[in-house]
Amino acid sequence: MLKRLSEREILEQLAADWEPAIRAAWREALANISSSIVLARLIELLEKGDVAGAIDALNLEPEMFSRVEVAIVQAYNAGGLATVDAMPRLMDPQGNRVVFTLGVRNVAGEQEIRRHAADLVRGISQDMKDGIREVLTKNLSEGRSPNAAVREVVGRGKVDPVTGMRQGGLLGLTRQQMEHSETLREALTAGDIAKMREIIGMRADGTIDPEKGWKLRDKRFDRSIAKAIREETGLSTDTVSRAVGQYQARSLDFRGRVLSRHETMVALDKSRDDAFRQQINAGKIAAADVTKTWKHTPRTTERWQHRQMQGQEVGFEESFLAPDGTKLRYPRDPDAPASHTLNCFCRAEYRLNYTEIALRRYRARAEQ
Repeated sequence: MLKRLSEREILEQLAADWEPAIRAAWREALANISSSIVLARLIELLEKGDVAGAIDALNLEPEMFSRVEVAIVQAYNAGGLATVDAMPRLMDPQGNRVVFTLGVRNVAGEQEIRRHAADLVRGISQDMKDGIREVLTKNLSEGRSPNAAVREVVGRGKVDPVTGMRQGGLLGLTRQQMEHSETLREALTAGDIAKMREIIGMRADGTIDPEKGWKLRDKRFDRSIAKAIREETGLSTDTVSRAVGQYQARSLDFRGRVLSRHETMVALDKSRDDAFRQQINAGKIAAADVTKTWKHTPRTTERWQHRQMQGQEVGFEESFLAPDGTKLRYPRDPDAPASHTLNCFCRAEYRLNYTEIALRRYRARAEQ
């Protein structure tokens, strides 16, 4: 006899299926953008000082990320179907089985997740444009050649067989990650002792604290940076390029993992809530029969507020309440602030009051 999966196991299985799918869609989108770039054209535009034209030539439009939108909607539908499939067997007052179903076409829930996905890729597109515009403008103003400025954006060396992109580069990074990349390059080039100490987590006695320093740096360069600190000088151009390139590659991988996991869970969280809402709207169950319980997942980077919410139980139409007053329909609620949603590993557990449902239907049969 097959084991019936728990609600948590179903959620974990869905996440394991769809997180890689969304990450793959993200990588494919970036690879397509990278392969569409004509380096000679970018250099030509920058030689004319046309930064806006160069940004346009990078093809960073939201449409380039359409496969990410599609993957998010597919994860949403899969989550909804899995939720209704796991709902218990119930009988109506006439003794007929209640069949739980999910409408996946032209329903409010899917329209909302489509809007969310569309807003996401628009935000990604604009953030990348803004960050790259700042980098190109800064590099050109400092006298770097158009060729060097272009290589800074698209990366250097051979194409990575996994990502479909050149080593390093700014494509796919957030604006903040681009700023950190530039800070790293400037510090290593100029020999900024204070900043280099911060980057590798060097103590006052010259040793390196393994718990400190920039988490995404390639520690293979720590020895070279430590030597530069002792000699109060910058690193060679080649070493700086390799160190920054590795930092950019790790940042891109980190961004892809965070984005895919977050968007997978947003889609699944919403699909589960909408699956119950559809059954309520169809009259198959009553909202009063459904409760939600906040389940906190302990982690080293956990939010203390979410830990305080562990075990909080509310009705289906109610929201969870965080200690700071923030209301969340479920973990990673798109309407909640990022301070409560990004890198959140909590979940909502839905429960049907079987006793009340059975009693209500028994009374209904008795009255017939």
